Amino acid sequence: MKLKVLGTQSPWTTENHYCPGFLVTNGRNNILLDCGNGTHKMVQIPKIMENLYIITSHLDDDHYGDITVYQDASYCLHNQKRLAYPITICTPTTPIDKSKLIRSREYAFAKYININNEASLNIGDINVSFCRTIHPTENYAIKLEEQEKTIVYTGDTSFESKDKLIDFAKGANLLISESSLLVEHGFPEITSHLTAKQAAIIAKEADVKQLMLTHFWPEENVTKYVEEAKSIFPNTIPALEGNEIDFPSKIKEENIR
Repeated sequence: MKLKVLGTQSPWTTENHYCPGFLVTNGRNNILLDCGNGTHKMVQIPKIMENLYIITSHLDDDHYGDITVYQDASYCLHNQKRLAYPITICTPTTPIDKSKLIRSREYAFAKYININNEASLNIGDINVSFCRTIHPTENYAIKLEEQEKTIVYTGDTSFESKDKLIDFAKGANLLISESSLLVEHGFPEITSHLTAKQAAIIAKEADVKQLMLTHFWPEENVTKYVEEAKSIFPNTIPALEGNEIDFPSKIKEENIR
């Protein structure tokens, strides 16, 4: 199981930085954890289309903006007889208008699966499970387990979901956590997003091996997020577009932008 960082910013893209997205590969299977705006530039289409699973944590535009790229590509490649099996798209069922729009798209060679707390997927050797967290839009943390390796991705969440996330991520090799906010800006403890410090608290109490921060404000220096989190959880790294990670992951400090 390997992971490639596709996008790390929200709510807009800047040069060489895209909205949230991660690619997990295992053998011939390709799993996208969110597909935010611009992230398709970081993968190889049509190569990635075989055995492709797109799992969106929630349906805020910055987390699924590229989904039509894959739908259109699947349609064209299938018509060219270059894609034998449909891609699989997994999303929450709300907001209803967005969910229906995705599923009703004419130009797509895809099948659709609804995400909820009880849902589970087996993708090759990877088991996928979900945990609903508190956010204005229906959001699910996503856990990928392959033998002794576990990745947990929070999507977007409030610190009100702390206990749920600690339990869900317990002992994970890698926790990929949104860290939209910084304590220095004076945000209240409970908002719809996490500070880097709060992400670190969750990582520490969940006893994960490593914390990867993501979902950065485009105008903010990423180093600030890492420094804030490291005061609580030293083994913290930033998500950086293009980094490919196996376990244990190693990213040098000089690579932090």
